[in-house]
Amino acid sequence: MNFFSYSPSNGMLYHETGKEAKATAEDAIHAFSVIGIDNPVILNSITWGEVTERAAAAGAGFALKNSLRLAFEAEFPQVVDGRMRNGNDDLVLVKNIHETDLLYHDLVLSVAVIWKSLAGKIERFKGYNFRDVQAVLALLHEKYGVKRGGTDGNMQFFTIDRKFKLAIAIQKKIDFGPELQAAEGKLIEAMEELTASTGDENTSNAADLKTLVTAAFKLVDGKLRVAEVLRLRSFKIENALWNEAMDIIDAAIIVTSKKKQIRLYERNEAGAYVAIPLDIAAL
Repeated sequence: MNFFSYSPSNGMLYHETGKEAKATAEDAIHAFSVIGIDNPVILNSITWGEVTERAAAAGAGFALKNSLRLAFEAEFPQVVDGRMRNGNDDLVLVKNIHETDLLYHDLVLSVAVIWKSLAGKIERFKGYNFRDVQAVLALLHEKYGVKRGGTDGNMQFFTIDRKFKLAIAIQKKIDFGPELQAAEGKLIEAMEELTASTGDENTSNAADLKTLVTAAFKLVDGKLRVAEVLRLRSFKIENALWNEAMDIIDAAIIVTSKKKQIRLYERNEAGAYVAIPLDIAAL
């Protein structure tokens, strides 16, 4: 990636590496700290346009733009005839925009252009990974007659030293059909039978189950919590009505969508595999 830096004394300079651009930017910060940001000579020498001048007056001090930012501004000029578009698509004179708003604009735009570029690269990278996996699977099947993957297509691959693990998983989005209403009715009948059973222990267990069933079928923001309903299947209850309700729940499951996921794990010193995230929020 090509980088550009700007300082009042040197103007806009091209750098082959971000390290060089950062060093130039640090020199610019030092110059501002010595001379003072309010020096009119400094402000008058900035030639990026009114936005940069006002942002500098608000405390930016210097700016560092990479090639993506410059390319975006070339395609979508931010200032036209001394005006900028606001959120209502109105043209507003830059001189009437508060300095801090211009500073925020400069910050967000600098992040956004790089963010969008990285998102596109990660999306393409994901596609390349799946194509590589499919190529290996095709080779295994053709040359060795080996098939990999479970019924849903889940599979794992390892390096020889087991340092890295590549996992392919199918993420399903599940909903329920109208049969679920019948399952709820069966469960209510099951609760009545269990409550009527003799013994304080049975009565107590039935009360606990009733609480779980009521919570599972309770709507939250108008939606049924799928995970809570499915969790009921993990309980082994010796009751014909309960088991019949579980069969109905199984029949009511509808897979509305499937999404293939790929994750890379690295084994730590304790021997556990830890996912290497590409999610910026997880870093």
